Amino acid sequence: MRCLFFLLTLSLSLSPFARAQEDPVVAQVGPEHITKSQFELRFGLFAKSALRQLGLPDSEETRALLAQYRAPYLEALAEERALLLLARRQGFWPLPDSVEARVAELMKAFPEEEALRKALEGAGVPDLATYRTLLAEAMALEALEAHYRTELKVSPAALKALWLLSPEYRHPTLYCARHILVPTLEAAKEVLARLAKGEAFAQVAKEVSQDPGSKEAGGDLGCEPEGTYIPAFEKALLALKPGEVSPPVGTEFGFHVILLERLVPPGRYPLEEVAEELAQGVKDKAWERLVRFLIRPYPITLFPERL
Repeated sequence: MRCLFFLLTLSLSLSPFARAQEDPVVAQVGPEHITKSQFELRFGLFAKSALRQLGLPDSEETRALLAQYRAPYLEALAEERALLLLARRQGFWPLPDSVEARVAELMKAFPEEEALRKALEGAGVPDLATYRTLLAEAMALEALEAHYRTELKVSPAALKALWLLSPEYRHPTLYCARHILVPTLEAAKEVLARLAKGEAFAQVAKEVSQDPGSKEAGGDLGCEPEGTYIPAFEKALLALKPGEVSPPVGTEFGFHVILLERLVPPGRYPLEEVAEELAQGVKDKAWERLVRFLIRPYPITLFPERL
């Protein structure tokens, strides 16, 4: 009996150590820690998303390609945990009813809860409880970031200076064109005959073009630089003068009739067209710097060797 009691006591005394060995702490964030199992859950979600975007299958071989990102991802996850601590402290954590409302919206897309559970498992989320946790965290981060981003302003003068100094907002000659795509040479000749009679190019495009991307816009392709289109199409386009229409141009998509409307000489894209993109870039960089400041009260210690 005394032997049995000793073994039981030893077992109980060793269990926290055993658990620590099985699920080691890989990061300490202020008063909280991130365990290896918590990291693996989140990195698994990241890996599935990354492989899907790359068009690669989810396998041991493709997962191995992402091994180099494990340590950087741990750092990002720790910073996220620090932001979550801040969000909770500042009152941005969502109420349970708000989380349940989002879950209810998701459930509407599935005939039953079992189907939802399988879909979550396929996405790398083990169960609905874990999904609720991840959703609450995402909502808290969303609210926190939205609050601080409203304080980030970019002056018109700063935007103009960036526009003048940023080479990516300069462009070479732009070719502003329309086209009509039809399946056969005979159909292309019919298009040319209609245009010769004075019918508007845009109207003919709306009626007969088989290009779904430009048909409803009257064949409008916008203003693009050389190098945008496939070789046969571009060769015909570059040979045109403004206002000219090409003869039928055969490509793997069918036969094109091309109208070069005008040329835009080399210069800068108009500030009003790129101002929103410029401002967003400035705010993104400002938010990154602000995050570093906001999480300073929560010291981060990483243990990547435990991954």
